Amino acid sequence: MVRAPAGPGGRGVGALCALLGLLPVTPLLAWAYGLAPFALWFWSVTVPSLALLAAIGVWSAGRARPARVHRALVVGTVGGLVGTLGYDLFRVPFALAGVRLFAPVDTYGVLALGTASSTPRTGLLGWAFHFSNGIGFGIAYAVLASGRRWPWGLAWGLMIETLVVASPVAGVYALRGAPLIAVAYAGHLAYGAPLGLLVADPDRAVRRLREIGPHPTAYALLAVLLVLVAWQRPFGTPAPVRAGERVAPGPSALVLDGRFHPQYLRVPAHGCVTLRNGDPVPYTLPAAVGAPRLEPGSTTTACFASGGNAVLRVRTSDQPYAGGFVIVDRTER
Repeated sequence: MVRAPAGPGGRGVGALCALLGLLPVTPLLAWAYGLAPFALWFWSVTVPSLALLAAIGVWSAGRARPARVHRALVVGTVGGLVGTLGYDLFRVPFALAGVRLFAPVDTYGVLALGTASSTPRTGLLGWAFHFSNGIGFGIAYAVLASGRRWPWGLAWGLMIETLVVASPVAGVYALRGAPLIAVAYAGHLAYGAPLGLLVADPDRAVRRLREIGPHPTAYALLAVLLVLVAWQRPFGTPAPVRAGERVAPGPSALVLDGRFHPQYLRVPAHGCVTLRNGDPVPYTLPAAVGAPRLEPGSTTTACFASGGNAVLRVRTSDQPYAGGFVIVDRTER
């Protein structure tokens, strides 16, 4: 039986927190289903839901009645963070081998800002959205399963991936084939294990976390944010990316060493991108309409068709990281 926080109003606040924890992912689902632009749902649903969760966390700190709600927020936030890190670390070896498992994360920022191409700023926002989903699912689980044995966390992780596979999100990001799906499920086990361990005994988990300091969730969130900022460097744009943005108005990229700069381009339905080949060798783009050829030193237009919203892998060669991605956004007007 689901255990909700007890006490007057406790169940209501707990249910609200569980709902708010699930809401951050709605922009991705709404966009995959073609219901509305990603950015609309991101700014009107994801950001307010996270802000409200933070406000409830501050309000419930030190109060007697919603104490279980506050514990759920603490262990859910930290468990979601650690679980997301476990999920990502599990996928790193596959990414190093050339499997583009982290590509969806970078598209989130492009879609949230509605830009024509990726930048370090869209990269930072994409990763922030990625972690917000992990935290949100962690909070929802902590509210619903506080005190449950830790394997329930594994079931929670598997359920999340099952919902992804069963939704249009899998088609949008070309999540198909047994090996790729197996890696996705295994990664969600790495997410669910630490989350389940923390939520299994929330009182003990909170005591341990407070040994670090009086505000463990704030420390954890700040640490992750600082790492993301240091990694993405959102206050500057690499020279090849700037050069790619100047190739032509709209989505455009410079091809250097077989790679797109910027790496992610966003177009409307049946939209086109402009590419300038800065390499001394020609390339062919099989993913584009008519498989256009990029001659050395030339500028070429490549167009893309899709039956719905899609993230297309556009290769210039068989090398693992060659080419880039084109986001076909049919919700763009």
